[in-house]
Amino acid sequence: MRQREELRKERDAERRKAALEKATARRMAKESMELIEDEQLEMMELAASSKGFSSIVHLDFDTLQHIESFRGEQFIFILLFLIVYNWFLWVFSIYLETKKGK
Repeated sequence: MRQREELRKERDAERRKAALEKATARRMAKESMELIEDEQLEMMELAASSKGFSSIVHLDFDTLQHIESFRGEQFIFILLFLIVYNWFLWVFSIYLETKKGK
């Protein structure tokens, strides 16, 4: 009787572990899909902006089919943003140093 109870507890523990692993895998898959969707949305917004549209609603079918071509533009935009941002921080740090010296 005692062995049956221990065996049942072991099976329950294995089921809980399997259920937890399955739930974790499901959550990770969902998060990955959300990241992919966010990236796709960003590229669609970049495409709309580059075509002069105020919204992604105005994008045509052809543009949506070739949305990956905007990935390079997105990279260039991010790179330029980082360059300008770092330049601004550099100028601001010089300004603060000169202000301290007065």
